[in-house]
Amino acid sequence: MAEASLRKFRPTASTPWDYAKAAHLLSRAGFGGPPDEIQRLVSLGFDAAVDELLNYERAPDLPGEVDFSELRQAYVDAFALRQGGTDEQTRRTLQNKINRLQREKLQEVREWWMARMVATKRPLQEKMVLFWHGLLVSGFPDVRSPEFLYLQNHLFRRMGLGNFKQLILEISKDPAMLTYLDNNSNRKGRPNENYARELMELFTMGIGNYTEQDIKEAARAFTGWMLRPTPGGRFEFYFNPGQHDDGTKTFLGKTGNFDGGDVINIIFEQPATARWLPRKLFEYFVHLRPEESVLEELGGLFKRSNFDVRPLVQTLLQSEAFYSEKGLRTQVKGPTQLVVSTARTLGIPPTMAPALVLAADQMGQMLLVPPNVGGWPKGESWITTSTILDRYNFGSLVTSGRMPGLPRRFLQSVRPVEVSGLVPASAGTAGEVTATLLRRLLPGAAIEQKRQFALWRALGANRATDPVKATPDRVRSALHLIMSMPEYQLT
Repeated sequence: MAEASLRKFRPTASTPWDYAKAAHLLSRAGFGGPPDEIQRLVSLGFDAAVDELLNYERAPDLPGEVDFSELRQAYVDAFALRQGGTDEQTRRTLQNKINRLQREKLQEVREWWMARMVATKRPLQEKMVLFWHGLLVSGFPDVRSPEFLYLQNHLFRRMGLGNFKQLILEISKDPAMLTYLDNNSNRKGRPNENYARELMELFTMGIGNYTEQDIKEAARAFTGWMLRPTPGGRFEFYFNPGQHDDGTKTFLGKTGNFDGGDVINIIFEQPATARWLPRKLFEYFVHLRPEESVLEELGGLFKRSNFDVRPLVQTLLQSEAFYSEKGLRTQVKGPTQLVVSTARTLGIPPTMAPALVLAADQMGQMLLVPPNVGGWPKGESWITTSTILDRYNFGSLVTSGRMPGLPRRFLQSVRPVEVSGLVPASAGTAGEVTATLLRRLLPGAAIEQKRQFALWRALGANRATDPVKATPDRVRSALHLIMSMPEYQLT
C-alpha cells in the first residue's frame, strides 16, 4: 500500500467525494470554513475543489497594508542625531520612542496577519505563509524591525507555492533573516557561521549531510551579504565586495571561488535536499509518519519539477494518503490553526484579531515571536496541562466574550459569537440541534454517546428526540462543550 499512497484519490460509490472529505481538505489546505463553503467544494467535485484552492491567484486579494512611515522617520532622526553629536538625553528620548514604535508596529503586524487569515479568500496562500514562517524562521526580538518581519511575511505570500531554490536565494538576502541569523555581521576574516549552519541543518538538508568544515566554508562564501540603509529610513540587501572572502573554498566536495549563490547551487545538487522539503510538507498536510518509499517518490517529483513547490502540494492534496485513515483527524491543531479555524467556521469577524492573537499567544504560539530558530513544536507537543486549559478557556472567549489572562482592553471589543444563523428553525429536537452544530464544528468526527448526552443536557433535554428551543444561551453553552472536546483539538 506504500506505493499506492501517493496515487490520486478517485471517488467511488464506496468512497465518495463527500462533505467530510471536503471539510478535511479545507481544514488542511486552509483553516476550515462554514458548512456552505464546504458544501460548495462538494458541489464542485474533487478535482475542481483542489484546483480552486491550489490556484488561489484567481481569487481577489485582501486590501490594506501596514504603515511604517512614523517608525522610518524615527530611524532617520536617530541617524541625524548620531551625526550631529546631540546630548545623551535627547538620544535616549528618541531611542525610547523607537522602542515603543517597534513594539506597537510588531503588534499591528501580528494583528494584520491574523485578520488576513480569518478573512482571506485564498486560504492555502495564508496556510503556506504560516508553513514558511515556522520553517524559515525569523522573529522578534532578535529582529527589532517589525517592517523586516512584515516584508518577510509578504515574501512567503508571494513565493509560497513557487520555486524552493529561488525562495532560499531570496531568504538569504532577506533583511529579517540577515538580522536574525547574524549574516549582516559576516565579514571577511571574521566569518559568522550562524546562517550557513541553519541553511543546511534546518532549511535545506538536515543533520548528517554535511560536515563542520562545510559550515565554515559556506560561511566564508556568504561573507559580504549584508544590509545597508537607504533614504527614508529603509534598508536593503547589499553585497559588499570589500567584506567578501574571495578565496578558494571547498564545500560538499567541490572546490572553487564560491559565493553564497554558488553554495545554494551546490546544496540543491545534493540528494538530501530533494527529500528534505517533501518530508516537511507531507508532515504539514498529511500526517507525521511518512514512509520512506513515499518520500523517495516525492523527492523524485520535486527534483523533476526543478524544485517547484506547487506540484508537491498538489500531489499531496490529491493523494490517497491525504484521505486515508492515517490522515483524517490525526493532527493536533496548532494555536493559530485553532483560533483561525474557529473564527472562519463560526463567522467571527476579523476585527477580533487582537483578541485572537493574544489567545494564540496564551496557547503557545506567538506569531512573529518564535521560541528559537527551530520554530514551534508540532503534534502532541502542543498539548500540555497548561495549554489544554488555555484551549478550553478560548471556548469561553468565543461563547461568552471572556478569557482568563487576556487584558481587559482587548476584551472591550469582543462580543460573544453571534449564533442566530447557526441553527435553522427546522431543527426542533435536541438531536437535530446537536447534529447541526457538530456538522459545523466537527464534520466527519465520531462523537461518543456520553458527549452527545452532555450536549442534549446543555440544550435542556435528556434525549435526542426531546423538543428544544435553541436559545442563544443554550447554543453558546453547547458550542463551548464542543470546543472543549478532545476531537475539537484535531484536524
